[in-house]
Amino acid sequence: MAKTELSKLEWLAKAQAYCARAEHCAADVRRKFYEWGLQDAETADFIEENLYSNNFLNDRRFCEAYVHDKVAYQSWGRLKIQASLRALQLPESEIRAALENIDETAYFDNLRKLIRARKNDSEDKRLRFLLQRGFTYEEIKNM
Repeated sequence: MAKTELSKLEWLAKAQAYCARAEHCAADVRRKFYEWGLQDAETADFIEENLYSNNFLNDRRFCEAYVHDKVAYQSWGRLKIQASLRALQLPESEIRAALENIDETAYFDNLRKLIRARKNDSEDKRLRFLLQRGFTYEEIKNM
């Protein structure tokens, strides 16, 4: 059966299976629709609404998981995380709420580790690196 011949319910089942495997946002799902060849905007809207109403998509849950993972596994700072979430067109209120729940101990431990790892760099080079990682100038200077 060609991709274009799938019914709304088949597309929905495919999207639900995709969302059940990992936490995704609406932008991720829309990108998947494009990859799968779903071109009907009405069907895409129907599926997205259904995913939200059945809690397969949840902006707050996604933001919290995203923030946790970026801090824990990639040592990103607040500014880079915030910019990345905004690029996914998530609600500002959800982004702010997730950023407020950052584990401050882990966050500043990451910053200390990054500073120690760059101890042989010049101060300017280390500062540029940390700013690119999304830490604020004040956070860096207070370390």
